[in-house]
Amino acid sequence: MSVVDNRTAWPLIGLCFSLLFSLGSDMAMAKPLPDGQLETVVLYDPAIGELPEGIAVDKVGNLFVTLAPLGQIRKIAPDGSESVFATLDPVIIPPAVGAIGLAVDAPGNVYACLMSGNPDTHGVWRISRDGYSQNRLPGTDQILFPNALAFDKVGNLYVTDLVMGAVWRIPPHGIAEVWVQDALLQGDGSLGLGLPLGANGIVYRHREVLVANTEGARIVRIPVLRDGTAGALEVVVEDPILYPTDGIALDVHGDIYAVTSTDMLLRISFDGRNIDVLATAADGLDEPASLAFGTGKGNRKSIYFTNFAFLQNGGAGPSVMKIGVGVPGLPLP
Repeated sequence: MSVVDNRTAWPLIGLCFSLLFSLGSDMAMAKPLPDGQLETVVLYDPAIGELPEGIAVDKVGNLFVTLAPLGQIRKIAPDGSESVFATLDPVIIPPAVGAIGLAVDAPGNVYACLMSGNPDTHGVWRISRDGYSQNRLPGTDQILFPNALAFDKVGNLYVTDLVMGAVWRIPPHGIAEVWVQDALLQGDGSLGLGLPLGANGIVYRHREVLVANTEGARIVRIPVLRDGTAGALEVVVEDPILYPTDGIALDVHGDIYAVTSTDMLLRISFDGRNIDVLATAADGLDEPASLAFGTGKGNRKSIYFTNFAFLQNGGAGPSVMKIGVGVPGLPLP
């Protein structure tokens, strides 16, 4: 298949991402939150480019957060201490986005999507659990808009491509290739940003992948067949309240949690029939981008999410928040 030339697409992609989001920190010690209660975990400074986008949690409760314009990943330990875990590219070439989606593998290595504007750094990066080594995964420089990441139980990494409307797969020690590209994953240009914005948040559960479609206002289920290929796609839910949706997560019952750029956190039943609004801008949401369940003691029934706060419109501002949802998250692979 042909792949769009990244070098000619950077300006449109970066502008598209910025427009989409136009629709020094203190961390509280971990403690259980009552269902529905929100808490600010970290406050960031937009004046120095601290705009958090991606978030992931490892098995011992460390938080990892991307500060997109800085091309940086921060690590927040369970005791509240924060440090720079990795800088993937300190010179983000405008209007490229920077560091976006995150995931953590079973041994604790961190993986990050980077749109740097630089063909030498653009792609998906693996950072060792100690933060000392980093390498770009082979073939990921060809992913037009690497956005979100999810692992399966045997170590395959799935990556959404927001603009292609596709999911790429990277086998352990293998090369990235397009796993599935389908109309159900593609955007329709309805946001009027010059490019279609489709496949976004992604999760893996029980031999299936769930993907949120930003402009499609839908979540799609993709079976993983025994030979590793993608089965027939199925719409789990399609509803205007999901427009435009971004990150997603799952609890132990298979219910879906999603954030939208219109400042909503939603819980969607596993069959897609019921949608509940758990929090809105009135509760402190400010252009939320990504979310992940806690794993540490007292946090398994809490969701952490990033407020990208690109507009700086007087809302909560760029931050990490958490909310008690009363149900544990799906365990990490």
